[in-house]
Amino acid sequence: MVTPFVKRLYVRTDDFRLAHRLLSELQERNLPAKQVSPSQAIESDAYWFGTPDEVEAFGGRGVAVDVESVEETISTWLLSRQLEAPPKQLVIGIDPGPRPGCAFFSDGVLMGKREVDSIEEALRGIVDLVTHIQPERVLIRIGHGSPVHRDRLLNRTLALGYHVEIVNEHRTSSGQPRHAHGTAALKIAMMSGKPVHEQREVEVSEGELRNLQRISRQRSKGQLTISLAAARKVARGDLTMEEALRNAGYEAS
Repeated sequence: MVTPFVKRLYVRTDDFRLAHRLLSELQERNLPAKQVSPSQAIESDAYWFGTPDEVEAFGGRGVAVDVESVEETISTWLLSRQLEAPPKQLVIGIDPGPRPGCAFFSDGVLMGKREVDSIEEALRGIVDLVTHIQPERVLIRIGHGSPVHRDRLLNRTLALGYHVEIVNEHRTSSGQPRHAHGTAALKIAMMSGKPVHEQREVEVSEGELRNLQRISRQRSKGQLTISLAAARKVARGDLTMEEALRNAGYEAS
């Protein structure tokens, strides 16, 4: 695959461990790269990855990286390239839940994947990325599990004007560690789903409301329990847990 913003890409290092990490990470991101030795001549407009010493010695469009920062360095480099050439389509996969997993594909290239602490944090990250790289089209693919979190994400992303699909995620979690939400999100992003055009009523079960009340007791160190009505507002995204506790009279020390 040749991306519209990278036509030639090389791993140009004598560091075996670094070369292996780079090639694996680039392959996962759908970025084909050729491995060459630092002394081998390459095209003047080609990007290449190597150690800081190798980049200093050979110059050109070298990107300095070490073994411990491969993923972060590639993500930063990709973002800088996207700013120069806005993509036609940004596809974002979301594994719904209280700690959503998110994966980002820009014109077929994996820009990154991560797990975040809340739906609000996931939405902020999406809006920030869209604002930065200005894609022509945004497609959100949400796994169909965890209905309350799924529908909250669906409603919010539709309200932002994005195209939204719901993906059957049963096949994404097979054999995955319990908290591998970022990996599940990556698989969701790569699967076609059913387009959704209308917002949904968020259905909250009694058990989910009781669990939110339990969490409120934990957050307030046993001082209070939010009402069922407040728990319902938290579940639907109308209030954060912090706001519900504050409304109930709790003041964090």
